[in-house]
Amino acid sequence: MNPMNKEDMIKENTEQRKVQVENLLRVNGLEGIKPEDAVKMAFPKAFEDLSPSAKRGYLNTEQFFNAYNFTTTGEFAYQHVAWRSLFVPTEIMYAMGLLPFTTEMVASQLAMTGSARERIETAEAHNFSGDLCSFMKAVAGGVIENIFPTPDILITSTHLCDPSAKYAELASHHYKRPEFILDIPYDLYDMSVRGTEKDLKRVEEGVEYVYQQLHEMIAFVTEHTGLTLEDEKLRQVIQWTNEARTWLNEGNDLALHERTTAKKGVRELDYAANLMQTWGTERAVDVYKSRFKEYKASIAPKSEGTEPRIVWFHLRPYFKTPLMTYLDERIDISGSQVNWAYWEPLDPADPIRAIARRTALHPAFSSVTTRTTIAIDEIPDDTDGIIAYYPKSCRHFHGGSIMENETFKKAGIPILTIDGDCIDDRGEDFPIVKTRVDRFLKSIKKNPRNTTK
Repeated sequence: MNPMNKEDMIKENTEQRKVQVENLLRVNGLEGIKPEDAVKMAFPKAFEDLSPSAKRGYLNTEQFFNAYNFTTTGEFAYQHVAWRSLFVPTEIMYAMGLLPFTTEMVASQLAMTGSARERIETAEAHNFSGDLCSFMKAVAGGVIENIFPTPDILITSTHLCDPSAKYAELASHHYKRPEFILDIPYDLYDMSVRGTEKDLKRVEEGVEYVYQQLHEMIAFVTEHTGLTLEDEKLRQVIQWTNEARTWLNEGNDLALHERTTAKKGVRELDYAANLMQTWGTERAVDVYKSRFKEYKASIAPKSEGTEPRIVWFHLRPYFKTPLMTYLDERIDISGSQVNWAYWEPLDPADPIRAIARRTALHPAFSSVTTRTTIAIDEIPDDTDGIIAYYPKSCRHFHGGSIMENETFKKAGIPILTIDGDCIDDRGEDFPIVKTRVDRFLKSIKKNPRNTTK
């Protein structure tokens, strides 16, 4: 796709986004409401007065409306928007002045506001398969209904989520905007674990391959937007990511090993830290630092709390359902798979290569055997079990759930796999899921986990 005249693109995007934000507010029942007022309705308090989980939600909502060229004070501010799939690194984007717009996160917001089902049905009415990932169907319906901000560019990756790159190709054609695809080699994390000389050589070759692509991505951004990468800004962004990572891990360790009176539950799952688009922002540091302080200030005595301590795998249902409230009253979610900061601190002296290494060596982009081995090694002895909530349309995670279950059972770790959906509520059957949850909780109470080595 030939580069569009940048001034013409900005003008076209500006006019389209005015219409698109009105469409978005209309489908959410907010017709006639200004974007800045919609933010205030959702978050009436100032950012610094919010709880840690609310800060995370505010930051996402703020960026969401920023992508339509609106600030939270109602002022116009043009944003160079890059649509990204979930596992594309954000630090380079922020250092170049790009605003990430993460389509999978948008789908979860649609589900939370009760407006995902109609978008999914729109997609299916336009020949999208019924068993396709509901995250992708929700945003595909949004594209068809013209409720999302026209991007300047699109950047996607090939790992973990196969439909995301195909969906981005559709969006690229729809908006007539260029797409860049990061090709991530499979099995690099497995090789790093095996650690043979041959494996480690291939790992370094894979990291170099991604490193070169990131430089190509930077050139692509400059070609199509005129934005350039500033080394000093990138160093600052890397510092913020490293600080946020430190506070995230401090909070994770505390939650995993201590009971707290601060109710974690759904709020803990909503951080979904290693999926967030806010890595590389100063406010992300505030979010995870506040979370740690909240947990540390509410550590409960060892004698308090009888709820089973559960590690949660994957995401949660984002649509309205009694399931999460029911679980909140019966379990202590002590850890979450998607809150694990799996990477080492990024090297500010060689930031592009550090980002390439983190992107290429994603532990979820590995074999079921490797993923389960990591969990077995990391889960403390006082954890009572695992609940894995897997969307049936997710081939990567749901497809390996039987093998996963067998491995955990052999290791003496009880696991309940819930076959559900994160976005599409049409197949929700709470009474059946409740029955399975009750049986699982009774079984781990009757037959406690044997941690004898």
